[in-house]
Amino acid sequence: MEETPLTFGGKSFRSRLIVGTGKYASFEQMREAIEASGAEIVTVAVRRVNLPGQGESLLDYIDPARYTLLPNTAGCYTADEAVRTAYLAREAWLGEIVKLEVI
Repeated sequence: MEETPLTFGGKSFRSRLIVGTGKYASFEQMREAIEASGAEIVTVAVRRVNLPGQGESLLDYIDPARYTLLPNTAGCYTADEAVRTAYLAREAWLGEIVKLEVI
């Protein structure tokens, strides 16, 4: 039986697994786990991304040609804050789609 691809944001994906970038002991361990998972989509908390020149960034360990980044608004307490964070993700070239999270 052939599986229907997962499609959203104008893209289709073979894998329905979406993995995150938090809770790893190191960026290297995160990279290895993402590779081993077989996922094609990786969620990234916008608030955890260092801008260029601001030190080591988790984005240095994720190949954007291989994975679709799905920025998320983790750590936001209001809808307004989440929307502003989503706009920041777009301005930082993290993608046009976003996973909204509000605590």
